[in-house]
Amino acid sequence: MFRFLVLLAIAVCVTGCKDLETKKVSSEVLAEEELKAINMSEVDEYPSFESCDTLEDQNARYQCFKTELALNFQRQLSNKMVIVESELNDTIWLYLSISEVGNLNIDRAEIPDTIALQLPELERWLKDSLDSLPQISAANKRGIPVKTAFKMPVVVKVD
Repeated sequence: MFRFLVLLAIAVCVTGCKDLETKKVSSEVLAEEELKAINMSEVDEYPSFESCDTLEDQNARYQCFKTELALNFQRQLSNKMVIVESELNDTIWLYLSISEVGNLNIDRAEIPDTIALQLPELERWLKDSLDSLPQISAANKRGIPVKTAFKMPVVVKVD
């Protein structure tokens, strides 16, 4: 009886072990599958100013960031002495980028001709206004700071 149990145990071990085989998967295959699952057009955390960091909701934090940025542009431009030939009420589009370390740049500006003719230094004024911004926390994707880019409208209204 003892021999029968020993033989049965050995038979179970021999036949059962082949079902326990595992496939080896290379790290390149795992990394490739993980990259496919990541949506690179979205970030987990938006860029932020310190004053916006207290907000819990990511969308509220992003709105706070855009509002603070717009207020900074408004403050800086309101300090300029502007003389125009006719009233201006138009929108310019700023294409902004924020580096992984939180540096903000104006990559380009779409300025309508009506504004460009009367305010030829507007783009320089906007770029100069970036110096007065507080420190920016870069956007994060999976806990890693990443470069982001976005488009922002700026309404120029001069009476």
